[in-house]
Amino acid sequence: MTAFEPGAHVIHIGPHKTGSTAVQVALFQQRLDLLERGVYVPQHKQRRRQAGWALGLEGIPAGVPRPPMHRWNGLVAEVGAVDGLRVCVSNEDFGRASPEQARQLVEGLGGDDPQIVAAVRNFDRLLPSLWQERVKAGIDTGYEDWLKVVLGDDPTAWEKRDALGFHDVQQMVERWVEVVGVDRFTLVVIDDADPADLLTHFEAMLDLPAGLLKGHPAESNRGLTYAEAELLRTFNQLAEKAEVPRPLRARYLNHGFVRAFKASKQRSPGPSSAPHPTWAWEWIQAENAARADYVENCGVRVLGSADSLRVMRDPVQIPEDWTPQVPIELIAEGLFELLTKLDADKKNTAARIEQLEARPVPQSLRGRVARRLMGR
Repeated sequence: MTAFEPGAHVIHIGPHKTGSTAVQVALFQQRLDLLERGVYVPQHKQRRRQAGWALGLEGIPAGVPRPPMHRWNGLVAEVGAVDGLRVCVSNEDFGRASPEQARQLVEGLGGDDPQIVAAVRNFDRLLPSLWQERVKAGIDTGYEDWLKVVLGDDPTAWEKRDALGFHDVQQMVERWVEVVGVDRFTLVVIDDADPADLLTHFEAMLDLPAGLLKGHPAESNRGLTYAEAELLRTFNQLAEKAEVPRPLRARYLNHGFVRAFKASKQRSPGPSSAPHPTWAWEWIQAENAARADYVENCGVRVLGSADSLRVMRDPVQIPEDWTPQVPIELIAEGLFELLTKLDADKKNTAARIEQLEARPVPQSLRGRVARRLMGR
């Protein structure tokens, strides 16, 4: 493929669970090297989530307030100050943008040559991945029960809109093409059989040497096995009964078990992801075929083969008496990561309280803030 011209502003919109984290990590890890090669990646964090949330994009975790607009304005100013380089801003929350927000994103970040890059993934792989992400966020619903909502007839269910609405490739393409035109939209078809495929496409789009962008397992978003996801879901069931807030348990699950599982070379035995129930196979197969047909005829630039969307794994039958098994070493690594995070939070809280106590502020205010920090 032909690389984008120097000065192009590449806006990677995801959507969720289409390899966005791997792209962001690879770009950020190589940020200085990329700058020498004429590609600018925004600084500070690999994904400036708060900038998008300040604009009103969906995706803010429960209980987190909308950030102030200076988060968005700061990113716009930083990107706008870049001259003559290719710019790449990646944030899967952009994939949730309304038509008006899409225009704001392009006007703020697109420069004189906005280029939208999105990815589309086979539902056979995508649906278990989306369920797993919700488990990591704290839900305690099993895969089949979750699918009944997602594939059910109620169009108002949030889970259905989150799983299918934001991954409706036709709506996504048409929404953004309305803003930038057909010639400035690139759709990458994910090939799940080749984990490096997406990074290879980004190297070509940004005119980078092959192999420069590398995956980083400990920082990527690799999937959990079915047994690992079931371990987390069981924890969520217990936490739900104990009324532990979902954002709190998600915080420590992701910094504990999930981080350890992603970093480990060892994987739990059993299915690599949640197996589809028999009744869902026909829907998934038909939807995959429809998406592939649309991609082949949609008129935008397509990287990869639409046939990757038609591939279905062999059915997996789970015995009724099947019990998830997670190796004891993996569980130990997860507990160690969790305790490490708890210890770090405790030290950070103590340091912040110490700083607060050193400031000349009213005693009543210090007391309120200190109690709030200790209650985290």
